Amino acid sequence: MEYVGRILAEDASGCRFEIHQYRERRFFARVTRFVLDTGEEVQRLDANTFVIAGTRETLALIDSDE
Repeated sequence: MEYVGRILAEDASGCRFEIHQYRERRFFARVTRFVLDTGEEVQRLDANTFVIAGTRETLALIDSDE
């Protein structure tokens, strides 16, 4: 598993989170995993939206220049 980088996101109340991105190979496919600092799995819904797998809380991508 290789660490790709971090993505900044925030929830509806404005609380910011760092989502860590990992990439690994499974057989012939590349698999990307997204994980919070707490170890909770995060799923990408679209280019700007993530959801915490356990709580279904939505996180929106924020500009990293802020």
